[in-house]
Amino acid sequence: MKDKMIEYSLRLKNLPPYLFAEIDRLKQKLKKEKKEFIDLSIGDPDIPAPQAMIDILYESAKIKKNQKYALDKGKLSLRRAIKKWMKTRFRVNLDEEKEILPLIGSKEGLVHFPLAFINKGDYIIVPSPGYPGYRGAAILSEAKIFELPLREENNFLPDLEEIPKNIRNKAKIIYLNYPNNPTTVLAPQEFLKRLVNFCSKYGIIIAYDNAYSEIYFEKKPISLLEIKEAQELALEFHSFSKTFCMTGFRIGWCCGNKDLVNGLLKVKTNIDSGIFGAIQDAAEFALKKEKGFIKNLRKIIKRRRDIFLEGIRKRGWKAWAESTFYIWIKIPYSSSLEFAKFLLKKGIVVTAGIGFGKFGEGFIRVALTTSEESLKKAVRILENV
Repeated sequence: MKDKMIEYSLRLKNLPPYLFAEIDRLKQKLKKEKKEFIDLSIGDPDIPAPQAMIDILYESAKIKKNQKYALDKGKLSLRRAIKKWMKTRFRVNLDEEKEILPLIGSKEGLVHFPLAFINKGDYIIVPSPGYPGYRGAAILSEAKIFELPLREENNFLPDLEEIPKNIRNKAKIIYLNYPNNPTTVLAPQEFLKRLVNFCSKYGIIIAYDNAYSEIYFEKKPISLLEIKEAQELALEFHSFSKTFCMTGFRIGWCCGNKDLVNGLLKVKTNIDSGIFGAIQDAAEFALKKEKGFIKNLRKIIKRRRDIFLEGIRKRGWKAWAESTFYIWIKIPYSSSLEFAKFLLKKGIVVTAGIGFGKFGEGFIRVALTTSEESLKKAVRILENV
């Protein structure tokens, strides 16, 4: 082995550095240098998860049954809670046996999903700017990537007619997420209807990331599954991370077409051994009992959003903040990466738009997952930039 070079696979070589891992390394470097900074980069909530849910987790962890391998499909009681929540929140009817699958976080499901349906050389359509995990999923499944622009002039909704006809006929999956990360915009029902009709016509599976469905302000987001015929070709992904500030717990779910659910289940059966039972119990409790937590979370984020927006708009910058934990800001500089580096010298960590794809250039993303005082301080720094 000493004489042989250990070489990474082409899949791994083709993966760009994961955006948020790179940011985290940068922050660790700053900490080692004992430099103070305001972290507005990664959307990891500073607000604690519900205490009553933590208590359930603690008690459930003591139960021997929960200490054993979990079922691949997740606990029936959790799937039933998800079914009821989807029915109450979106008026979507689901079969808890065939159309719901708990996940070790929605990211895990989103990235593993193409392994069930993609053959080498098939196309996956990813939004740009878009969550970096979609591109990673395409590369790891050896798919070809078509980068679908989300343009300011179209309110960051894709123009499906921009997809060339030869790509439409070869594409197997399209990733989209509204409420949108990073741009924060919502998708109107009319657009989602066009999306479903388009994908039905060309036989394209929709992987719809709805992780931020509960982090909204003026308008309430909808589920893609509310659209007629969507359950024939779509799988929707949800997350406890954002809704209940449970990022480290690693639990989410997908729901929709039973064949898509079953395909992902088959992949996962060969990769993991299910979700820790106590975490499932805690998640079930959250869905059933923590509506008040979600309402309060929205109030906190809205207050932070308003503070930050007021400050940057006084400076004349254009920004979007319709939903999510983020603000998407158009910057008067040609390079978002260079501007992010400049802000770093001023003591603010943001995410450069180029990290979300080439059509994210000219923007930065700010996360509202820090205190009001820190946000006010950041605004004061930006006023002098």
